[in-house]
Amino acid sequence: MATQEQDIPLCRQCGAALASDLRYCLQCYSPVGSRASQAHVELASKTATTHRPDPTLVFSPERHEAIVRRARSRKRVIVTAAIALILVVAASVVLNTINRDRRQAQRTMAREQAARRELNMMAEALERFRADVERYPTNEEGLRCLSRKPAAFESAGAGRSNYWFGPYLENVPEVDPWGNDYEYHTVDGGRSFELFSPGPGGGETGSDSRFRAGSHSSTDLDR
Repeated sequence: MATQEQDIPLCRQCGAALASDLRYCLQCYSPVGSRASQAHVELASKTATTHRPDPTLVFSPERHEAIVRRARSRKRVIVTAAIALILVVAASVVLNTINRDRRQAQRTMAREQAARRELNMMAEALERFRADVERYPTNEEGLRCLSRKPAAFESAGAGRSNYWFGPYLENVPEVDPWGNDYEYHTVDGGRSFELFSPGPGGGETGSDSRFRAGSHSSTDLDR
C-alpha cells in the first residue's frame, strides 16, 4: 500500500495528487513535469502576438532645435546664392553698358576729330587756291577745283587764269564722317567762303554748325 502511494505524482506547487495524464494541476493550474512546460512553450510560440509599433512621436526639444537649425542653414545658403547670382548679373550688365557707352563715345570722338581735320585741310587748300588765283572757288566750281582745274576757269585778276598751281588737295572728301555732304558757299564775289558739316544729325547749318571753317579762320572748329 505504501509503495502505491509513493508512485502517485504530487504537484510541486500545492502538493495535490496528480493523475498521470494531466499536464496541469487541477488545484493551482501550474504545469506538471517538463513535458507540460515544453508544451506550454510550444503553444505560446504559436500564438500570434498583438504587439504593434507605437506610432506616437515623442517630442524632443534637442531634435526639434536641430531640425530648425538645418532649415535655417539651408535658407541662408539659398538666400546667399540668390544674392550672389543677382550681384553677378547686375555687375555684368553694368560692365557691358559701360563698355558699350565707352565704345560709342570713342567712335563719336573719332568722327568729330576726323571732321575737324578734313575741314581744316580743305580750308588750308582754299587759302592756297586764293593766294594763287586771288579768289575762292565759286559755288559752281565747288571744292572739285582744288584737285583739278576747271575747263572754264576765270581768275579775279587779269592774266591770272594760268596761275592755278594745283592740285591743292589730292583727294577732296566728298562726305563727312557721318555720310553727309560738306557744304561750301562763297559770298562777296568769291572774297570769302563758308565751309561746314551738317554734323551727326545732319541738321546743323551755317553758323549753327559745330564743324565749320571760314575764310578768315581755318581753326574755328573748337567751339
